Amino acid sequence: MVSVPLLSFFIAPQMKPLDMEYFQLEAGSELFYNTTENSDTWETKRYIDDSYEIINGIFGVFTVFWCEAHKYPGDSDYSWVNQMWLSKSGNSLIWWGFEDQNTKVIAHNGLTYVTEPVIAGANNYGLTLATLTIKGSSQVMDVNFEGNYTIDAVESVTVPAGTFNECIKVHEQEITPDGTIDFYVWYSKDVGGAVKYDYHQNNRTDVLTSYHMTTENDPWNNWLIPYLPTMLLWTISSSIIGVVAIIALIIVNKRLIKREA
Repeated sequence: MVSVPLLSFFIAPQMKPLDMEYFQLEAGSELFYNTTENSDTWETKRYIDDSYEIINGIFGVFTVFWCEAHKYPGDSDYSWVNQMWLSKSGNSLIWWGFEDQNTKVIAHNGLTYVTEPVIAGANNYGLTLATLTIKGSSQVMDVNFEGNYTIDAVESVTVPAGTFNECIKVHEQEITPDGTIDFYVWYSKDVGGAVKYDYHQNNRTDVLTSYHMTTENDPWNNWLIPYLPTMLLWTISSSIIGVVAIIALIIVNKRLIKREA
């Protein structure tokens, strides 16, 4: 029976997703932006948190937190604003949830955001049920969540952090019970993350000023945890099959013994 968990240990990592150029989800990575919204301005930080979560049960999906924090004029440090749950599957980035100070939404099925290698005009659309929690109350409900993500262009972008070529311009449209959220994000493979955001509905723009991307800390390449749900499922399934096979052999042997007697 020892061979079962060992088999799961060696097989599961072979299913790990490919390295993605535009989305390096290495824990500890930080990107800094200058934000303007109408006449207001502040500093924004987006980062991959060191923590993680396996959502949708023990056989669920390993996700990392893509967080956003703001620092306004006069503030001494950044304050957390919101976060997303993200995972990778094959060569695709998968969106699983969002949380801010008022609400939390976790999808029952992940939505594909971008698939590499990138192609201008490529589109990913998805519809899923999601569990919505209203903070400060006992309201928990299932709602429909739609995501429509299109690579509008592959182009060069100039921001305070520099000029970046072959950036993908992603048009995000997310339809929720509260309405439609519509904005654009530019991602650079030289950075491994976003260099510009355009929230035209709010007249807000974020432009990259500096960044620090960690290395050798990609959970899917350097951690065992992302594969534990799969390994556990395979181990339990294999163990059940093994037990059933042993019971069947015992029954067959007993019948053979009775016949010989």
